[in-house]
Amino acid sequence: METTTRRRVIFTADDFGLSEAVNGAVALALRRGVLRCASLMVGAPQAAEALALARQQPELCLGVHLTLIQGRAVLPPGQIPGLADARGYFSHHPVKTGLRYFFQPVLRPQIRRELAAQMEAVLAAGLTCWHVNGHLNLHLHPAVLPLVLDLAREYGIPAVRLAREDWRATRSLAPDRPIYQAAHGLIFAWLSRRARRRVKAAGLLCNDHLFGLTNDGRMTEAYLLGLIPRLKAGVTEIYSHPALYPEAELRRWTPAYRGQEELAALLSPRLKAALADAGVEVSDFREMFLGGGG
Repeated sequence: METTTRRRVIFTADDFGLSEAVNGAVALALRRGVLRCASLMVGAPQAAEALALARQQPELCLGVHLTLIQGRAVLPPGQIPGLADARGYFSHHPVKTGLRYFFQPVLRPQIRRELAAQMEAVLAAGLTCWHVNGHLNLHLHPAVLPLVLDLAREYGIPAVRLAREDWRATRSLAPDRPIYQAAHGLIFAWLSRRARRRVKAAGLLCNDHLFGLTNDGRMTEAYLLGLIPRLKAGVTEIYSHPALYPEAELRRWTPAYRGQEELAALLSPRLKAALADAGVEVSDFREMFLGGGG
C-alpha cells in the first residue's frame, strides 16, 4: 500500500456479532483502546446487536467477516443446498470445505449469492462497509477471491485483507507451535501474493503486512509489545478476537482463545505509549481510503 518508511497499524476485532461478550469488548476497546475496526459475522447469533452498536458508534470502521465455514448462512438452506445443511450451517472442516469449493465449480454461483447476501445485510442496515475479509481467511481461496473482489467493487467496499504474515517474527515471540506457524505462514503468504495482484487490478486497497494468523487467539499485551519493533514500513493489520468474559458461544467455536487477554491488550496504556514512542500511527481502512491509500 505504501512505499515510504512510514509505519501504520490497523487493529481489527474479528467475529463481531458472535456473542454479547464479543460485542461488548468491541464497544469498550473502541471507546478506550487502540481498536478502530471490526469485522462483522452477519449470520452470527448476536449480529443484530452488533449492527445496532455500529449505528450508535459511527467512528467504528466496519467491515464484513465473510463466512462460508464454521458458522451459519444468511440465505435459506434451500437457496444454497451445496453450502449449508438443513439447519443453515456450513461445514466445520476447513480442508474438506476448501477442496469442495475448488473442485466443484457448480458451487460458485451459490457462494456468490451467499457472499452478496452477507454484504447486503450490512448495507441494508444503513451502514457503510469499509473493508472485507473472511472467517479463517477463506476469502483468499482461489475459487472465492474473484467473487469477493467482484462483489466488493459492486457494493463499493474499498479494502480487502491480505494475510501475509512474518511468521518468523511470531515464532520468535511465541515459539510453541512451530509447525502450525510455518504451515499457515507459508500457505497464506503464497495465497496473498497471488491475491495482491488481483486486488490491485480491481482498484481496491489492501494491507501490506498482517499479524493474527499464526498466533490466533493469543494476541496478548506481551505479544503485541514484542511486535512493535518488528513492524515494517507500510500498513500492518493486526487482528484479534477480544471478549469481555467467557461465554458458551465462544467456548463452542474458539475454546482455546484468550479473549479477555486480547481485550486487555487492546486497552493497554503500555501498548498505546509504545506505539507512540516508536512513531507507529494507529489508522483504519476508512482513513486509508479517504486519504488516497497513502
